[in-house]
Formats: sequence, C-alpha cells, structure tokens
Amino acid sequence: MHVLKDEKLGVDREYVAVDRNAEVGEKIIVTFSRDFPEGVIANVKELDDSYDDGSCYLDKDHRGDGYLDGTLEEYRVLEPTDIVHIDGERYRLEDRKAEAGEKIIVTKSDDFPIGFVDSVSYFDDFCVDGSCALVNGFNGIDYFDGLDDYYNVLTPIQDAAEAQESDVITVLANLGAEVAELKRTVARHQAEINALHEDKVRLGEQLAKVAADGPKALSFTADELAQVVVSLKKAGL
Repeated sequence: MHVLKDEKLGVDREYVAVDRNAEVGEKIIVTFSRDFPEGVIANVKELDDSYDDGSCYLDKDHRGDGYLDGTLEEYRVLEPTDIVHIDGERYRLEDRKAEAGEKIIVTKSDDFPIGFVDSVSYFDDFCVDGSCALVNGFNGIDYFDGLDDYYNVLTPIQDAAEAQESDVITVLANLGAEVAELKRTVARHQAEINALHEDKVRLGEQLAKVAADGPKALSFTADELAQVVVSLKKAGL
C-alpha cells in the first residue's frame, strides 16, 4: 500500500500496486529497470503502441531517458482506493447523501475549491437535491447547492472491520504481485534448463561422433573447443 497525494482532491490517498499494463494518466511505480532507480513513482504520459508489453513514456526521466521498456523493465500500476488521509485520520470516500454533522469533501463546484473539506450544518428542507448549509463555508459562502455541486461523504475508519477490509485489499494486491514475480522467475529458470538440455544434447552428439569415428576424425578450432568447455561446465562435468 502506498500513500500519495491525490492531484485532483489535494489530499493524501491510499493506492495499491497492481501487476498490469498502465493506461495514459495512471501512476506507476518502477520495480525493476536499467534506467530508473527502483521505487520511482511517475505518471504515464504516453503509451508505445508499437508494443503490447506495457512500454510507455513517463512524465519524469532518469539520465535523460523517460522511456520505460515493458520487456526489459518492470513496473506496477498504482490504483487509487477509496481511502484518504486528512489531518492524520483515515476516511472512506462514499458517494451518498450526507447526514447533518457529517464531514464532506467537494468534488465539483463553482463556489468551493475541489478538495475543500467541511461539515454539514443542516439541510435545505425546501430542496430534495441535497442542498445544505456548511459549518465553516468558503469566502463567506456556506450554502452548498446540491443541484450543481457534488461531494463525497468522509466516513471515519475506526472499527477493526473497516481496517481489516483495507488490509485485505493490500494483501491481495501484494499477493498478486508476488505470484506474477514467481511466474517470471519460473519462466527464466525454465529457459535456463532448456538451454542446458540443448547443451547436453550437443555434447552427447559430439562425444558419440568421437566414439564412432575416433578422436582423429574430429578437427576442432579454438572457438569450437572453447564451446565444448563451456558446455561441459554448464553440464556440471
């Protein structure tokens, strides 16, 4: 789990790392790279449509190179959760009508900044669109127009069940990343095993020819002899 600034709301938000190809505008964290230090977080500004391996261009570069090769380098997409951090407390963003006294965060408005946090004082009984008065207000305005303005309710995360749900999301995301890494490791080892098997087959063919025709029937160049030595070492002989 990663806590990063939500650029739209302006508050800290929890993100989970997911093993998939990124889309333009998404955040990623570099996990293996020849050009970027491990742990670098950046936004994807453009995809390389020539490949389907996740290759992309980032909004930050390292040593003058902002290109991330999806074949040779690895990353995880950072997906936002619905949990934010405000004044040291964790809240769940809920898209519903607030109750009087509940805390809200503005997501769209002509009168209030995006990310503005306040509490509902009371509702306008003459409206059914959620219009309400706010406790503090902004620039002398405390009336929130439910017809044109939008908010999310900030529900405090206090009980163990809420915390455990977030922990489960994090555990599942981490587990998915570990499984993907294990698959890549197995694939690399299988490739090495296949190469070793091919070396043993070639070595067996060479030895069989020596046994059948006699050592004098073979003439090795220096390069061929070096290749035999390498094959013997790889085979553990």
